[in-house]
Amino acid sequence: MAEPGHTDKFMEIINRYNALIYKVCYMYADDDEHLKDLYQEVSANIWQGMPGFRAESGVSTWIYRVAINTCVSYFRRHGRQSESLRFDDSAYSVVDSYDERSHQLREMYEMIGRLGKIDKAVVMLWLDGHSYDEIADVTGLSRANVASRLHRAKQRLIDDKV
Repeated sequence: MAEPGHTDKFMEIINRYNALIYKVCYMYADDDEHLKDLYQEVSANIWQGMPGFRAESGVSTWIYRVAINTCVSYFRRHGRQSESLRFDDSAYSVVDSYDERSHQLREMYEMIGRLGKIDKAVVMLWLDGHSYDEIADVTGLSRANVASRLHRAKQRLIDDKV
């Protein structure tokens, strides 16, 4: 049985961090159905993990960690390999409008989607303004490894663009 207020706190977290959860799941999903499955699994893991959350890091850091670990674990369990992201109308809740900026964001997300699972996480966290130390905390990598992976990922994205 859940503690008193558990459901309210869960709903508050899901509502507040919906875009973050969606974005992480989206970066790992192959299609809309897979996206829904990942989102549900992340939500379930947040629900289950809430009693153990000790607030040693920020809630958003914890949410990132749960979402990324859930997505990576999902692929390991189900043997799925994300080859490319499929962009359709449902993907645009991350992107506000169909203007030039949204076109560039779609292109950027497609390119990031081609990176390996951990590199995707590192790049997403960096794009969201997290420090190397915060990224290391979320991913379990060392700070030096974060810097190295980020540098290589940026270089790969530049090389793929050209």
